[in-house]
Amino acid sequence: MDNKPISTLQLAILIFLLIPGNSLVFVPGTAAAQDAWLSSLLAIGSGLFVLYAIIKLHDIYPGQKITTISTSVLGKIPGIIFNLLFLWSILLYTVWLFYSLIMLLEIIYPLQPSIFLLSILMLTCVFFMYTGLNALGRFGELLIWPVLLFLFAGVILVMPIIDLSNLQPVLVNWKPVVAGILYVAEWPFTIVVVMGLFLPMVSGLSNRKSRLKIYWWYLGGGAFLVLYTILTYASLGNELISIYQFPVYEMFRLAGFGDFQRIELLFFFLWFTTGIACIIIFYQVLLFMVQDICGLPDYKSLILPLGLFLLVFTLYMFPNTIEYQLLGFKDIPVYTLPINFLYPTVLLIAAKIKQKRLT
Repeated sequence: MDNKPISTLQLAILIFLLIPGNSLVFVPGTAAAQDAWLSSLLAIGSGLFVLYAIIKLHDIYPGQKITTISTSVLGKIPGIIFNLLFLWSILLYTVWLFYSLIMLLEIIYPLQPSIFLLSILMLTCVFFMYTGLNALGRFGELLIWPVLLFLFAGVILVMPIIDLSNLQPVLVNWKPVVAGILYVAEWPFTIVVVMGLFLPMVSGLSNRKSRLKIYWWYLGGGAFLVLYTILTYASLGNELISIYQFPVYEMFRLAGFGDFQRIELLFFFLWFTTGIACIIIFYQVLLFMVQDICGLPDYKSLILPLGLFLLVFTLYMFPNTIEYQLLGFKDIPVYTLPINFLYPTVLLIAAKIKQKRLT
């Protein structure tokens, strides 16, 4: 086996965690109202294409990160510009996710200041960055079974409160469904493009069976997202979902059986661990990108400065929840969707053209 820090299975698990970790407390595709589940289902293909593109690029340029491939196929200056656009997209995702998790933590710990909670999250990320990629892969393996247990348990626990009439009528207007597809494609599916920076450190990618695990785990994450979208709309209805900040959290507040109530506190483990896993992945990606753009031999010297920058930038970018709503759900997707989708697409087209010229 290759002497690389992450196995194919570990990468596949991280991809799975990336999907619910980005969106499990929220409901992506709310622009489609009760058809949000359909938008989520149709948007799965966008992430599949992005996965195919980054894996194909790795086949053409084995052992190279996607940012290095960018300068190889586009040229040094255009490649760096393209990488900077991608870097800004991932930076926006990271600070948005940091603030999202802080807002969730403030529900559980309302007396703690935001900067304290954010500092705890940042120090957790810093710890993982110093322990290395192998620790991240093992963390994913350790986390996946409790996460799956909670996901399946959540489906069972909310069954008594669902009302399928809340999902009707279906497909009254196609325009909101298309809008929902674009929103769900942007968040969380096309964000799997970040795995293009991990592929050179993954062992066993040449094996077809191992490679298929990546696609199957991705589809599993997409299936859970669609299922939870259906359950949330069936439980709360479109009107309540449009009001609540965290609809899935509110759904579990309504659920329970017998004297066992407040199960949303139990499911806080699921939201926090998948959320922190995503933040750690994005933190590592930012380190890789800054290292490549600056031409540094190692990223360890960047770990603490990047953490301090993210701490300040998150508090500055989202001073309140109104700014968070406007930027996170209206402005940021306009930039991140084209970048996250076009970045691997353009590189794949350019790589194939260059490959044909050489042959």
